Amino acid sequence: MIGMSKGLVWINGNNIGRYWMSYLSPLKQTTQSEYHIPRSFLKPKDNLIVIFEEEQGTPKDVYISTANRDTICSVVSEFHPPSPRLFKNKAGIVRPLVDDLKPKAELTCPDQKKIAAVEFASFGDPFGSCGALVQGNCTAPASKQVVEKHCLGQSTCKIPVEPAEFGNVNGACPPNAPKTLAVQVLCSK
Repeated sequence: MIGMSKGLVWINGNNIGRYWMSYLSPLKQTTQSEYHIPRSFLKPKDNLIVIFEEEQGTPKDVYISTANRDTICSVVSEFHPPSPRLFKNKAGIVRPLVDDLKPKAELTCPDQKKIAAVEFASFGDPFGSCGALVQGNCTAPASKQVVEKHCLGQSTCKIPVEPAEFGNVNGACPPNAPKTLAVQVLCSK
């Protein structure tokens, strides 16, 4: 809502709320410059956005971006703690529900889709975020093949984050530094 001042927004007749760009957080940042539009408010095409501007905003600066939910990612290190869902508390004693608590990268496609392609895979010191993952100074050459073996054609998969699974790591990683697995896959019907 950059460029606007103060008002209301509707998507296909559904009110998504007020915006007030001069309302600042304690860090002096605008708090209402971005809005999430629920998918249930959207039609396949011909969507109507109505902006009621109470002051003197500039609608030409409003930007609408879409998110591709068919690209999913996982970033997990060798020493990533196990999920709390893998434990139970009985009479004040916490016990694991499974025998294997080693870290795994987990991926699950939405809407009964399956993993059609591995777009990025690196076991080493990758960095970035989903959609912008980058290899770091070191990576295991077998990273993509390992992920493909575990995930291609599946709707959900788990990849063990273990050095033995990926083999040698090439590059300038310190020998005892923990490694991270970063994966980005494409889901499709």
